[in-house]
Amino acid sequence: MVAAGDTWKYLDDGSDQGTAWSGINFNDTAWKSGSAQLGYGDGDEATVVSYGSDASRRYMTTYFRKAFTIDNPAAYSALAMQLIRDDGAVIYLNGVEILRSNMPDGAINYQTNASTDVTGTNETKWYKATINSALLRQGTNVLTVEIHQKSRSSSDVSFDLELKGTVVAGTMGTTALFSQNRISGTAATSDDKDKSESTVQSIEAMIASKK
Repeated sequence: MVAAGDTWKYLDDGSDQGTAWSGINFNDTAWKSGSAQLGYGDGDEATVVSYGSDASRRYMTTYFRKAFTIDNPAAYSALAMQLIRDDGAVIYLNGVEILRSNMPDGAINYQTNASTDVTGTNETKWYKATINSALLRQGTNVLTVEIHQKSRSSSDVSFDLELKGTVVAGTMGTTALFSQNRISGTAATSDDKDKSESTVQSIEAMIASKK
């Protein structure tokens, strides 16, 4: 659904986006776009985001949005997510909060600090979570993420995310499967593509966003 290293829309101007930014109908056409890993300060970023003009008072929050298309939400029995985040993250699917990682409980705003400072190997660690597939909708879905710093003097930001769906056996035929942009796991072979009656019995599909 969303691949590691995928392209995201992002806002890196330090502004207060309130809550509307995470909604599925939010207009992000003015936002920048770039490939993950997104961030600054570590030298491994595919896209460098801004922290502002003052290194001692860097932006606390950077916002990210990713749209992807699902033809049949009922075909998925589970969603598996993994995340690189430095320092903390709050993640939403179609406007519903689905995960907090290294963030405090309670209300979150653009000045909220991450819970702890992320250092060493944790800066590149993939944090894993299982997500409720019932939140998927037919057509356009939007995954949104806000990355928070522990403090304004934090030296770096890192963000990347992967979202995979486990397909219910027998719900997606090979014609539908091969129409997607990216597939990983156990799937039909190219010979099966020509057999319209064939169905996939067990796969783990990762479908890149339709652009």
